[in-house]
Amino acid sequence: MLGSRDTMPDVILEVSVPLPPEQAFDVFVGHMNKWWPRQGVFPYSFAPASTRPLSIQFEAQPGGRYYETFADGSDYTIGRIQRWEPPSALAYTWRDPNWPGETIITLQFSAAGDGTRVNYEQDGFAGAGVPDLIAYYQIGCRQTLSSYIAHCLAISELSQLG
Repeated sequence: MLGSRDTMPDVILEVSVPLPPEQAFDVFVGHMNKWWPRQGVFPYSFAPASTRPLSIQFEAQPGGRYYETFADGSDYTIGRIQRWEPPSALAYTWRDPNWPGETIITLQFSAAGDGTRVNYEQDGFAGAGVPDLIAYYQIGCRQTLSSYIAHCLAISELSQLG
């Protein structure tokens, strides 16, 4: 979490994956383009209608961009890394190009049994000018994290096959 809060974050999710924290963090940050869903109930790409998405990724460093690239050579910076503490913490901003402001996403990765507990929070919808979207993001983030969990499960199961 960034700083202390007097109120609960707008979106809160907790998931578990069967990978150690170092690997769970790396899969989230370094392999997002492999697990990030391009389609779903909600749009998961900022690609303009005239092109298609190519990749979504982080510049893995403090202040680095979180961005999506498109087939026409353009890109969109979704946000910037605010906290970079591998393998335990990551925070970055998130902004839809139609919003007047941005939200902040904070993830904590902690060892839990043979895997990792991932705590996800997204906050600041009121400040971003879109408080009415909180319920939709609760659903959409759960769907997106389900893709992350499935990818981590596949990695774990494949490693057990030898």
